[in-house]
Amino acid sequence: MPAARKIVVEVTLPAPVERVWERSQEPDQHVRWDIRFDTIRYLDQVDARGFHRMDYRTGIGFGVEIQGFGAFLHSTPLEHSSFEFDSADWKSLITRGRGVWIYQPVEGGTFFKTVYDYDVRFGAVGRIIDALLFRPLIRLATEWSFETLRRWLAGDEACVVPRRSRFRFLPFFVARLFGRQPRPGQARSWLGTGQAEAQPAAASASAEGRAR
Repeated sequence: MPAARKIVVEVTLPAPVERVWERSQEPDQHVRWDIRFDTIRYLDQVDARGFHRMDYRTGIGFGVEIQGFGAFLHSTPLEHSSFEFDSADWKSLITRGRGVWIYQPVEGGTFFKTVYDYDVRFGAVGRIIDALLFRPLIRLATEWSFETLRRWLAGDEACVVPRRSRFRFLPFFVARLFGRQPRPGQARSWLGTGQAEAQPAAASASAEGRAR
């Protein structure tokens, strides 16, 4: 995919970086706010750097789930972690991908950002489906999830369970496709290079480079 088609999502969270790190890096915490996954589980296998592989699963209805796996490439606690992911499941449009999580303390909280990209299966048909539907879907699902995390960290404990509902996500997805923009302070997303304006520091771009 062209570099300008990376999925970029960012938000400023009203919490210290230590809490943001915990809620994004601990699997049991992560799945509470991230609608893209139903379970994330560290596996027993450990690579030469001491990183555990991860098993990802997402239900798509009628008892059917999609399985994938991931692994860290580099991690600096409380600053950034880069990762790769893949799926051998034929039901998954996504094959191999890479990305980065960026954490940066700012006034009033933590600037939190992800940049990631992936390849797709099914050849030209898969690329068309991805461009027209799936990439916008997964981008906005990530934005929705970041916004859930923001609300949760702001003290809205009651928001987490209802925002896990994909029926609640659907109107948001449609509205954003038709041009509705996030309000100031909410999570935002776009397709780009990951080096867009409004970043608090150039450190974000250098951290992204480590994920390549």
